Amino acid sequence: MIAIIDRLWRGGPNCYRRVLLEISMDAGAARDVVKMGFRSSGGQGSGHAWLGDAAAIDGRHKPYDAIVSI
Repeated sequence: MIAIIDRLWRGGPNCYRRVLLEISMDAGAARDVVKMGFRSSGGQGSGHAWLGDAAAIDGRHKPYDAIVSI
């Protein structure tokens, strides 16, 4: 479902929208922690949203100046 919305939505995939869609459709995901990482440089690609600690564990999303957990 999320991949279909990504294809149809103007602007393509968006990590924050994907997180919101996932927690709206999956009760297990809704209980998980939403994390958002931000880089002080700002601009396109300077932030990312994900569920739980998975992104932090794989090392792809470590270079953030701030990470907010909700």
